[in-house]
Amino acid sequence: MTVDSNSEPDGFVSLKQGLKDPDAIADYYDQWAVSYDQTLATWDYAAPGEAAALIVPHLVSEATILDVGCGTGLVSEALGKHGSFHIHGIDLSEVSLKQAEARGTYDQLLCHNMDNLPLPLGLDAYDAALSVGVLTYIEDAEPLLRDLCRCVRSGGVITFTQRTDLWEKRDFAALIEEFAVQNLWTVLHTSEPRSYLPGHEDFTDEIKVIHTLCRVV
Repeated sequence: MTVDSNSEPDGFVSLKQGLKDPDAIADYYDQWAVSYDQTLATWDYAAPGEAAALIVPHLVSEATILDVGCGTGLVSEALGKHGSFHIHGIDLSEVSLKQAEARGTYDQLLCHNMDNLPLPLGLDAYDAALSVGVLTYIEDAEPLLRDLCRCVRSGGVITFTQRTDLWEKRDFAALIEEFAVQNLWTVLHTSEPRSYLPGHEDFTDEIKVIHTLCRVV
């Protein structure tokens, strides 16, 4: 597998197809990690900044935040523009985590496959959790989102993104409402579809992204 500074690794198009095998995903992002930030910048990737702007009004200074699928740390950089927080990151790509560590924006980093639940994190350990661009790779997001409700304290907030094509295919609206009915969270905001990767030929008008923000009950 090869990669240059203006593209993702070749061999398969995981960004659009959404891989399911954790080893393949880890290898894909290990190969891409060093040039990932530069490539995403050329594609006008705005989701980390949008997610941070959505969640920050619900946080206090020095809040403890879990970045789920943190990758190289773009979310932590976006959060840092709004204030001072204690950010913990979890991801399955070791090379991406090294890039994230080099930013100096995380208090803790953990290499872990998000399909292996429960996450090795404590009950009510966080004031908030973000998952940006990650649920593409998790075919059944219900167990992970349920576990995030365990990790985030009552009154804390969770925000996550999902692509519009997978939102429909995996019936995310029903899943979000089911959690509300079960009194796991209240839904604070569901965005209109927004541009996802406008600089990428596969993500112009065909595939957009939806942001959801919920408060844990």
